Amino acid sequence: MYLKNDDKNPTKDELIVDLIKDQLEEKMQASSMDINVSCKDGIVQLSGFVDVLSEKKYAQDIVLYIKGVKAIENNLTISMDGNFNDKHIEKELSNNLNSNKYRDRISNVGAKVNDGTASLIGTVNTLKDCHIALDVASKTRGLKNVVNNISIVSPKRVDDSSITNNIVQQFSLNKIDNIDCNVDNGTVTLKGVVESRKDVELAKDIAMDIKGVRKLKTKLKLK
Repeated sequence: MYLKNDDKNPTKDELIVDLIKDQLEEKMQASSMDINVSCKDGIVQLSGFVDVLSEKKYAQDIVLYIKGVKAIENNLTISMDGNFNDKHIEKELSNNLNSNKYRDRISNVGAKVNDGTASLIGTVNTLKDCHIALDVASKTRGLKNVVNNISIVSPKRVDDSSITNNIVQQFSLNKIDNIDCNVDNGTVTLKGVVESRKDVELAKDIAMDIKGVRKLKTKLKLK
């Protein structure tokens, strides 16, 4: 926990904690009620409880873009209200994969659950589809972790030059500037300075949805 300052002016750590709490409450609403936040020297620690794995990840994503945060220790625990065993979790996970709005994109993805950890297997066409499957799985009750064993397959191999051109073209259409894109054997690295967290997420979504992209490294900074 941070120490309260004797002066009236709050410390940097106190300001960071206040901003994080405001953002968590605004974006996660009731789901943030059992999340505790502390900060020391810019290192944020999250503790407490959330209902599903997706909320644990979402809380970390929110904190990640708070100015002044140097690192995050995510110690949030998945609440195990209810009697969930691997069989029940696997059944609910399978239903989630088959009944969401992206089901046509992840129709070849299945899952096995062992000790609360799901291993996703199968094939998808793009890195974006892979992340969709991971996001859908993480909303399953009782699930503590998700391991990605999904293979990305394309009808034909796409060379790095074509991947670069396709990403740059999509960035231009979406009015995204000041981002350098480097592609090496299907691994995309994005560098640059953008206006907002929304721009970061948009750039990532665009890059991941380009066929041939197998891995994404994001080194974008906010102004």
